Amino acid sequence: MSAFVVDKAHVDYLVSAGLLLVHPGDTLTWLWSEEGPSDTDDLHERGEPWGRGYYDWVRRSQRRLDVSTAGRVGAMLLAENRRSVNFRYDEEDWEEPYSFEPVASVDPVVVLKALSCYEYQACEHPEWEASEARAFCEALRHRAIASLPGYAEAPWGISHEWLARRRSAARIA
Repeated sequence: MSAFVVDKAHVDYLVSAGLLLVHPGDTLTWLWSEEGPSDTDDLHERGEPWGRGYYDWVRRSQRRLDVSTAGRVGAMLLAENRRSVNFRYDEEDWEEPYSFEPVASVDPVVVLKALSCYEYQACEHPEWEASEARAFCEALRHRAIASLPGYAEAPWGISHEWLARRRSAARIA
């Protein structure tokens, strides 16, 4: 299958989803750093929730999506998509300048499908796995899944008792 540069509207939809699928006062965040963690052993400590260097690394690496960063995030997504297509077809095209145009509402299912499409188009080059675009997509995917109807009410862990209650409820219905 061929790779293509997604439409600007596609990127606007993804960026808008990142702005809209959050709780009031919250922002979509993801961790990404060009250099990566300098010492991964410093990020985790046995018997502790975090290592000595974790908070410093998060402070340096945390990215946020808000109205002031929406244009930069959209431009980053388009640039990553263009990088992928250029690599796939051995081209050297540049992406068009990007200006964010918000979308009024989003559907989590459409967001998930749009993410799959975007990732398929943007993953054709060797640096994709470590890219900021991939980290953004992962954060947005988690947010979209958490926005699906019934997700908040679903159990975190499945127990025998929960399964028994489900079987009993199914027999009653």
